[in-house]
Amino acid sequence: MYKFSAKNVSVREDGYCIVIGLADGEVDPSRYLILQNAKTYDQQDRNLGMDHAHIEIGGGLEPCYGGLEKVSFNGNIVEFLLSVEAQKKLGVTEGIEILLATKDNYEQLEKALIQICAAEEIPFVANRSSSV
Repeated sequence: MYKFSAKNVSVREDGYCIVIGLADGEVDPSRYLILQNAKTYDQQDRNLGMDHAHIEIGGGLEPCYGGLEKVSFNGNIVEFLLSVEAQKKLGVTEGIEILLATKDNYEQLEKALIQICAAEEIPFVANRSSSV
């Protein structure tokens, strides 16, 4: 499991895509996750296998498209369960677990995760009983 504590949470959305950035620091982070999902895909994206959420982690072998099997958002922990193929590409086992060390952009993060999971038909589980 790739784990870290995110001190920096960034969520950006425009007419084309949603980008989530979680990092252990603002400047030159050593551990991070970037999750990007386009709002629409064209035929070229589909032909190249780029018609799914894009995942990149700090220190990972290579980024990958697709492979998200489940996202859990439990208070101050976000967990991404990955397919075996995505695990191999990223160089991790099981998935990614991120402890949110800040309340910054908490609501925007949850909303963006819900949008990405709905678009990609990925199960999303939220439990707000824990607090950040």
